[in-house]
Amino acid sequence: MKIKICGLKTIEDIQMANRLKPDFVGFVFAGKKRKVTSGQAAEMKKHLLPEIKSVGVFVNEEEDRIIELVQNGVLDHIQLHGDEDAPYILRLKERTGKPIIKAIRVRKQEDILKARKLPCEYLLFDTYKADEYGGSGQTFRWDLIPKLEKPYFLAGGLSSENISEALKWCRPWAVDVSSSVETDGRKDEAKVRRFIEALKVCSV
Repeated sequence: MKIKICGLKTIEDIQMANRLKPDFVGFVFAGKKRKVTSGQAAEMKKHLLPEIKSVGVFVNEEEDRIIELVQNGVLDHIQLHGDEDAPYILRLKERTGKPIIKAIRVRKQEDILKARKLPCEYLLFDTYKADEYGGSGQTFRWDLIPKLEKPYFLAGGLSSENISEALKWCRPWAVDVSSSVETDGRKDEAKVRRFIEALKVCSV
């Protein structure tokens, strides 16, 4: 099972990722808490091990900005966390050639069933919270996720304490964690390590 650590903001975060080697790291270009600039992301990418893939997280972003980041070599994957529709996804795929992760904020199973038809490589299921597009640190009902052919990331309040329970209900292709591996708003290497170790135990 793949692991994505989202919301990295500093070179120190990148050095931590290089030590612990998750499969993906996320650079957030929306919101306030974890938002980074294009320059910050470019600098972090320079220090990131090539085997760890960078994911740019966007909410209703102008396409040209995403394309520029891809062309500059900052992003390996694109994550869309807003209200982006199928035509938007198709345009980005055509113009960048990069895999697309489309986030779905889950309220009911119908949200998931509709999302299966989207022209993205991956889905990401997160917790619905009014007026927020992610990063709530809260879980949703994992039993709403049916068996899916399209690979998906599971997000939303995952931690080393609840990952075992989450995997009893669903078997995602990857898991995505952010707030539960932070202390005072910064990534905590000990917490990231515990999460990775807990996931490995569950995945055996």
